[in-house]
Amino acid sequence: MGPSGAPSIRPTSVYRETLATYARRAHQLLAVGAIVFVPLGLLEAVVGRVGPIGSAADSGITIVAVLALLLVQVVIGLVGEVFYSGAVANLIAFTGQGGRLSLRTLAARLAYRRLIVVAVLYDIAVAVGLLAFVVPGVVLFTCLALAAPLVELQGCGVREAFARSRRLVRGQFWRVLAVLGPITLASQSLDDAVRALGHHIVGHGLVADWFADAATSILVYPLYAVSAVLITLQLLGRPLAAGRPVRN
Repeated sequence: MGPSGAPSIRPTSVYRETLATYARRAHQLLAVGAIVFVPLGLLEAVVGRVGPIGSAADSGITIVAVLALLLVQVVIGLVGEVFYSGAVANLIAFTGQGGRLSLRTLAARLAYRRLIVVAVLYDIAVAVGLLAFVVPGVVLFTCLALAAPLVELQGCGVREAFARSRRLVRGQFWRVLAVLGPITLASQSLDDAVRALGHHIVGHGLVADWFADAATSILVYPLYAVSAVLITLQLLGRPLAAGRPVRN
């Protein structure tokens, strides 16, 4: 038992349950991922192509257009990841007892404003921490990683979600990092591999970049999102069996 009163987690158990959940809900996870990340991947690929051109251009209008595209990319990317994380939390926590949620129902359940604020603050905190000699960034990445799932699972406000995430992770820091850290690093490696494959198949162009961005997000992001939700559920005292939440 950790300081929060929640049971300790075992990384191998979380990985096993993550894969079981992925296998059981692959059609839902991949379908929602495709809806979210295919258009996002196209936008990221377009901005990636336009950015270097715009930065080399002397036209003020071109630079403004590129900055606008970058802003749109950040906003849509954030909303996409937040929506997906919330959808995964709902899928796992509220349909584990035989129910089903349609995409429309999922969209209606999400606390968009709180999730977006949590995502922005989390990204800023981790980025600043990484710049401050890396270690603070790793600490913040781990201690605050459960804030977004807590918004959906317990209806927490922004401040409460961060505080509760920190309390839940206390005493479980290395175990949580042992799950989420490798997945995050692996996602970057997979992105490079998929991008190289895309270039090999369709050449060095927009389609290759789109393929890499979308495919990596659709395939890898579910692993991180599912793991974070499962860890949160376990630390809240809701044990899991074969990827299914058990009734309290």
